[in-house]
Amino acid sequence: MEKKDALLEIGCEELPVDYIQPALLHMVKNIKDKLTTARLDYSEVVCEATSRRLVLMIRDLDTAQETIQKEVLGPKKAVAFKEDGSLSPAGQGFLRKVGLGPDDIAWKDDRLFACVKEPGQPGTEILASLFFKVIKEIPFPKSMRWEASGARFARPIRWILALQGRTVIPVSFADVASGNRTMLHPLHSVQWAQVEDVKTYFKTLAQGIVTLSVAERKKQLKTALDKAAKDCGGRLVEDNELLEMVTMMCEHSGVLAGTISERFMQMPREIITTAMREHQRYFAVENNQGKLLPSFLAVHDNPIAKVDTIRPGCEKVLLARLKDAEFFYQEDMKIKLEALVPKLERVRWVKGLGTLLDKTERLKTVCGFLAEKLEPGVKESAGQAAQLSKADLITNMVQEKEFNSLQGVMGMFYALEQGIPQDVAASLGEQYLPRWAGDRLPQTSAGKILALADRFDHVVGCWGAGFSPTGAKDPYALRRAAQGIIAISLDAGYRYSILEALYYSIKQYPSLAERAEELAQEISRFVQGRMETVLGNRGILPDLIQAVLGVWWDDLTELVKRAEAIHLLRKEAGFTENIITFSRVVNILPKDTERRIAPDEPELEVQAVLLTDEDEKVLYTVYKNMGQEIAVYSRSGDFVAAFRKLSEMKPQVDSFFDKVMVMDKNSEVRRNRLNLLTNLARTIWRLADFSKLVVTE
Repeated sequence: MEKKDALLEIGCEELPVDYIQPALLHMVKNIKDKLTTARLDYSEVVCEATSRRLVLMIRDLDTAQETIQKEVLGPKKAVAFKEDGSLSPAGQGFLRKVGLGPDDIAWKDDRLFACVKEPGQPGTEILASLFFKVIKEIPFPKSMRWEASGARFARPIRWILALQGRTVIPVSFADVASGNRTMLHPLHSVQWAQVEDVKTYFKTLAQGIVTLSVAERKKQLKTALDKAAKDCGGRLVEDNELLEMVTMMCEHSGVLAGTISERFMQMPREIITTAMREHQRYFAVENNQGKLLPSFLAVHDNPIAKVDTIRPGCEKVLLARLKDAEFFYQEDMKIKLEALVPKLERVRWVKGLGTLLDKTERLKTVCGFLAEKLEPGVKESAGQAAQLSKADLITNMVQEKEFNSLQGVMGMFYALEQGIPQDVAASLGEQYLPRWAGDRLPQTSAGKILALADRFDHVVGCWGAGFSPTGAKDPYALRRAAQGIIAISLDAGYRYSILEALYYSIKQYPSLAERAEELAQEISRFVQGRMETVLGNRGILPDLIQAVLGVWWDDLTELVKRAEAIHLLRKEAGFTENIITFSRVVNILPKDTERRIAPDEPELEVQAVLLTDEDEKVLYTVYKNMGQEIAVYSRSGDFVAAFRKLSEMKPQVDSFFDKVMVMDKNSEVRRNRLNLLTNLARTIWRLADFSKLVVTE
């Protein structure tokens, strides 16, 4: 089978940067699925992009489908023939369909049967349809119509390049027909170029000042930025997210350095870098001690530019933003944060959930509750931080669109300038951490408490108002809030009940009181779902994840310790034998026996006077002694020791089941023995529901 590279280039007006990467991922998956269905083999699918083009490259693609042998079953014998033995209309129709005559009749399972050849279609015909669907099915957050056909795309399409080898694949979308030409860099002396063959495509673009490879553009840009920062007497302030952003904005990037007036360097570093980053996409420069230098680096997409003519404009635009920031900062410094708190009553938080002042009062209460449980020494500072936590949201700086990412951070700076204790001020800046998966976490004790309280209040309020996540939609970022609760709790090693914290947070909303039980259980299951991902990322196998979540798991730190302990223990010799013994204890209990028993739940009564068999007396005595030790180990988080101590009871448990009839005819004796086994099972469930583990006897 002949193979040739295939190419699809969608040329359009400049795409929003955040649209590009999701579009590429979808294109790759979509074309792979479609090629598999179409029976076209290939070696690799590669996607590249700039802001003006989305490119799909298929390496070593079949130029046609292979001819396949296909089995076709026809009607049953009784239907295919008449009573006189001649072919019925159904039989004749089947033979015509498969192109056979009466002498070619074959049978399979009492039905007419034919083995026919299905010739493969040319690859160009198949690709025409597939490429059209790939273009049409790219899911953009927003799309537009711009011509009479009504086709939709993120931005108007201006050209389509579609080839396999040298052959043009006929594709038409939004009244644009495909061809073998591509647009070069807009500032190149020649605007359009013919592409003779897929193999010459990259070279053609390179000659037209377009670096198509995203990785290569990023590498080139990083090298240029590092050199420019060094020329400024410092080093680049690393910002990979911004680097990826500007990489997608350029087709052949260049870097220029500009200066910042020393007067602005007195403002907090975050204000200056935000003014550069959010509006202008400029990079900051710092010295070897990490102090910001009065320089910036701007990226441009002008390969013929004279930087001396561009620099003044870049400096002028940044100057305007910094003047705005300076004004906001100076005006905000005239007002105490405490004086802003009453004004929060004018600002609605979420529809149906009151104002920011209402939220502030709830945070103070929840912070007090959590601090008493987790960090009693910071209850006062956490409460003070909660009181001021939302005040900066109505400052001039944070209300400005380009600077709203500084919420919390500006509160910290204003608090420090106003003489508020450092730990309280620091917690204001940490309350929104982590902002995304992998982001840094709060470091101060008050900051951890405030960040937890804020997330509990957020999840409870939004869930109670009916804004729970559905499918891929999570407009109020409840998944991120739940992940924040987990990340902060695990990082700090906090030991507390998630359910208890949820109940307490729900109590702060009088309108949710009647649904407290329902909401707490729903949100708890939601957090449990996030914990499955956390445990999986730590290398815990799926069966063990279900085993530890199948019992009481309300303490997140303990849950992780249990999972990691059993993950290690199951590699040891004798683990399977112990699990089999534990299973004997559990399997004899009624099927509806509750397994999610809290550690402090009182034991069932076992009457010593009803223990008549020697083996059950021995088991009872051993359990009473060892059960207390196991509880001590469990409370301290040493689940390896708890498991090993539990395993020491294996001989007594095996002997009990070998010699004692649990289901005695005497109901009191039977109930007494079941209570003993239930207490033992609860001790086992203190570690995991081992019945969910995949073990080999």
